[in-house]
Amino acid sequence: MIVTIQLHGKPVRVELSAAAERALARRAGPLYAEVQLIFGCMIAKRVWFRDEAVENAVPVNSKLRVWFRPACFQKACSFNDIDNGAEASDYPVVGDRGRFVPDLLSIDYRAGKFVGDFTYSMDLYRERHFKLELPN
Repeated sequence: MIVTIQLHGKPVRVELSAAAERALARRAGPLYAEVQLIFGCMIAKRVWFRDEAVENAVPVNSKLRVWFRPACFQKACSFNDIDNGAEASDYPVVGDRGRFVPDLLSIDYRAGKFVGDFTYSMDLYRERHFKLELPN
């Protein structure tokens, strides 16, 4: 399944694998995916999944909601700490938060867990910002 949603005014293509679609269909309630761009002693990206409702999450379908959060980890500076529950805080983005929103979010379901990744595509950037006008 491929769906386009809007996060902070920017279109984001969400691609769900067939396994993710099947796993979502088996759920009683929606799954919430946090797309997190991490700033600090490193720049990293993560997609976290949870069952708890998030107020500003955008629906992809009846079983999946997504939101974007620029974050920083002031008390952690290793991937191991971040991936094992270190507390994040909102990163103070100056200007338009939409500039940091990714173009593509991919979600799969492997070994009993949802997994996600996101990318920034130059093709999508060019398509949005440099529309070609062909001569008649």
